Amino acid sequence: MSDSQNKNISAENAGTKQKKEKKRKGAKKRISAGKIFLIIFLIIIALVLSVIFIPSLRAKVFSAVVSNKISELSGGYKLYTVQRRDIATTLTGTGTLQPYDSYNITATVTGDILSADFEEMDEVLEDQVLYVVDSSDVVDDIAEKRKDVQDALDDYNDILEDYKDLTVISDFSGTVRELYVEEGDNVSAGTKIAYIVDNDTMVLEVPFFASNTDALVNGSPAAVTFRDTDEVVDGTVTEISNLTSVNSTGALTRNIKISVKNPGGIYFGMTAYANAKGTDGNTYYCSGEGTFSYNEEDTVISDASGEIESISIKEGQNISKGNIVLKISSENLDKQAKSLKKAYDNQIKALEDLEERLEDYTVKAPISGTVVQKNYKYLDTIGSSSMSSTTNLAIIYDMSKLTFELGIDELDLGMIEVGQKVNITSDSIDNMTFEGTVTKKSIVGSSSGGTTVYPVTVEIPGNEYLLPGMNINAEIVVSNHENVLAVPVDAVKRGNHVEVVKQNSTESPQNIQGTETADNKAPSGPVSHNGKAQTVTEKPETELVEVEIGASNDEYVEIISGLNEGDVVVSEIINVSKDAFSSMIGMASMGGNMGGMGMSGGQRPSGMGGMGSGMSGMSGSQRPTGMGR
Repeated sequence: MSDSQNKNISAENAGTKQKKEKKRKGAKKRISAGKIFLIIFLIIIALVLSVIFIPSLRAKVFSAVVSNKISELSGGYKLYTVQRRDIATTLTGTGTLQPYDSYNITATVTGDILSADFEEMDEVLEDQVLYVVDSSDVVDDIAEKRKDVQDALDDYNDILEDYKDLTVISDFSGTVRELYVEEGDNVSAGTKIAYIVDNDTMVLEVPFFASNTDALVNGSPAAVTFRDTDEVVDGTVTEISNLTSVNSTGALTRNIKISVKNPGGIYFGMTAYANAKGTDGNTYYCSGEGTFSYNEEDTVISDASGEIESISIKEGQNISKGNIVLKISSENLDKQAKSLKKAYDNQIKALEDLEERLEDYTVKAPISGTVVQKNYKYLDTIGSSSMSSTTNLAIIYDMSKLTFELGIDELDLGMIEVGQKVNITSDSIDNMTFEGTVTKKSIVGSSSGGTTVYPVTVEIPGNEYLLPGMNINAEIVVSNHENVLAVPVDAVKRGNHVEVVKQNSTESPQNIQGTETADNKAPSGPVSHNGKAQTVTEKPETELVEVEIGASNDEYVEIISGLNEGDVVVSEIINVSKDAFSSMIGMASMGGNMGGMGMSGGQRPSGMGGMGSGMSGMSGSQRPTGMGR
């Protein structure tokens, strides 16, 4: 049953109660329609005569009569106890629920499905395996590609080894005897770079009788004597030749090499004699002079081709083993290295693509949620001509939250803030209200018919009742004033005035009897204390109080000052009949004024004509009760 029907029933009950009360107390009889018409006619005649004879009384007389008649046609009065309540200001709208997140799982590979261990409406977790597709071909491709990668890497490492040859270093310590090149020269592999000798240690190769060499070994101590100076220096046997020779006297000899530290005066080609101490303790002498040579000597050779970029040595310079001799630059080698590096990188990328593709053969859930659709099952072939043309394997909804959008008018957008509470109902779910929250206020609006609407996003915690696709009604609580003094909106008159029942009146609220309004659920009493009003037929004695108002909604308005909790306020119930009567009286008065003093026809006041004219513009529901159409 609608609110209007409830109110009509309440009004009828109130009327019945009032009739019984009047009969019991002997109240005045109800004014009939004929009497009402007669009174109206007399009022109009009085108004016309007032204009003619007593203009100063016209306003007072007319006002008093009209007020009295309107009071008789009034629907009664509502009494309301001022009390504290919450006043919420809301904006309403409708929307369609969507999942918080959704994902269409699309096939990116072809092959037979080897596993699909889930069903529709199953709850799945992020990264949970849904499908396993046959990937044997890709596995074979990966094995071949890994071989290609290794081959490319070997080629690239070889060219890096060639780069080492561009830097020429000395393999031993010594003195640069000759330098064969200059900076800027172009060299090829095998080109002589420098001649380096080790003259810190000199080697004397001297003949010994073959029979004496059996007692000599490497490391045997030796002494070297210079013929010209008879100077003697110590040495060490470093090598005993296995070859036996015959000297000029026919004796058998073997050459022995003795290493001597160069004190500075020994040079290449110098001659000397030597003796060595055998393992038997005897000293054995050479069979002839020997000649000094360098301990080490080497001609540095270029192993690479290119242009000499820099030289780090010069002739006569002593260098150590591992010192850089020179550096060579090679554009040709640079090009080869760059090409081989690119080939290697391409093979790596191809392998990574295959390995990444292999991952696609194991299809995982991208989000946690509910499987709402499963299009492929175990042993189906993805890409087969017998299958559906769809590429979606399954659809997952994340329904841990639900979301929807409301279109908010540009005039109301300023009241919306992220975090505001939203009350949500659905026509498909009876007697349940759900709570959501504003999570986004977009500044991208859409205009139509001169009005711009902006989308506002609302989120709701997931539950077992609401589902994606449902249409819902939403009420955004843009402000909420809690525990404030409040009165019904219709109790506040123009100028922020309120009629308050006088506490010292003989008609105190406790003595007033009436009928509860249809929405009043209080058990009994003249005025409800649960926020509902009571209807009475007689207006109690009141005083007009100016109040300061605050927040309001369609039903109640906050009272900041002017009233106290427990005060009783009065508001008049205005029904349709009363409104129509007031309009009729107003038009009748205007007709009288416009007609002036002139009389026409059957000496009827021109005000009557005005009344008739006014009446003709009313609909049936607007005419006063009891008057003919």
